[in-house]
Amino acid sequence: MLETSSDLLYIVSAFSILWFTVFLCWLLYQAARVLRNANRIIENLTQKLELITDAVEFIRKKVDGLSSSMGVVSAMVANLVEKFVVNKLASKLEERGERKKKK
Repeated sequence: MLETSSDLLYIVSAFSILWFTVFLCWLLYQAARVLRNANRIIENLTQKLELITDAVEFIRKKVDGLSSSMGVVSAMVANLVEKFVVNKLASKLEERGERKKKK
């Protein structure tokens, strides 16, 4: 079976090439698993970011609606203050002015 030392070299080389091939296949398999896991993580992250974006948009719309309502409410309060407080102060100042003129 083994007539010369080159026959032994060929057998050892064949086994070495076989083990190297097995190692490369295992390495490619592990790399594919890592890439698959990374892809799943990125997909989950993308879904979570979309949910966060939707929530922020919802909150922004609610705040915009509230701020427009607050503008109307503040205008009404300003009108009420002007009618009651400013008009009363103006009438009191006019009364004082008239009293001073009479004296």
